[in-house]
Amino acid sequence: MRNIIALEYAKLRKFQTLKILFAVYMLIVPSWMYFMNFFFQHEPDLKMIFTQDNPLDFPHIWSFITFSASFFNILLAVLVVIITTNDIQYKTMRQNIIEGSTKHQVILGKFVFVVFLSTIATLYTFLCGLVIGLIESSNTDIFENIHLIALYFVQTIGYFSFAFLFAILVKRPAIAIVTFILYFPVESIVGNIISKQMYTFFPLKVYADLTPIPFFKAILNSSEKGANAFILSLNEQLLLAGFYVVLCFAITYFILRRRDL
Repeated sequence: MRNIIALEYAKLRKFQTLKILFAVYMLIVPSWMYFMNFFFQHEPDLKMIFTQDNPLDFPHIWSFITFSASFFNILLAVLVVIITTNDIQYKTMRQNIIEGSTKHQVILGKFVFVVFLSTIATLYTFLCGLVIGLIESSNTDIFENIHLIALYFVQTIGYFSFAFLFAILVKRPAIAIVTFILYFPVESIVGNIISKQMYTFFPLKVYADLTPIPFFKAILNSSEKGANAFILSLNEQLLLAGFYVVLCFAITYFILRRRDL
């Protein structure tokens, strides 16, 4: 395992695209939080729709930051697509095998990278929420709703494993990035055309629902349609998300094992 991690690190440490996209991600998450807070303060009518509380207060910040950061996971998912398709295009995985690594180790290295990137994104989101909350919040109940960070971690693995599978299937960097981004609205359109209830079970929808819009359930319950809405329980969402993650990795592993790298 140490050799696998060292091999991935050696390939990525000088990869400028990785540094640029991650720097953008690190800047945009807290900036978006403060922008939305400013927006709420100057649009009190809109704020009342979502909450009467300060979204930067504990414990509300955990739902607010995981929901906000989930939108920017697409940046890191695109990064997974770029790195994976580059490995395919430039025969990096084949070179690793020539130099003594087994195909199993090479594939495992890509899985480790996906989990590592998810871990870094989750830790950064947690630190942003903690620091902003300590600065802006008058509430000291820091750890209430902290479980939302764990849900965010599952969500990031889901998005990144899907991006990994997508890159393996498409293979060409530019085409893979464009089609991956377009898949998000396409899944939403197709799912809603087929059935709103069926759409609830679609993979990206399952991942997105792990970090719903803050106070969504309260709004839904107070709406006229709340009683007729179809919503999966948290346990059902986690089971489905876990199933899709395992499925993505299993399909990817099967493809790479059979493909001539």
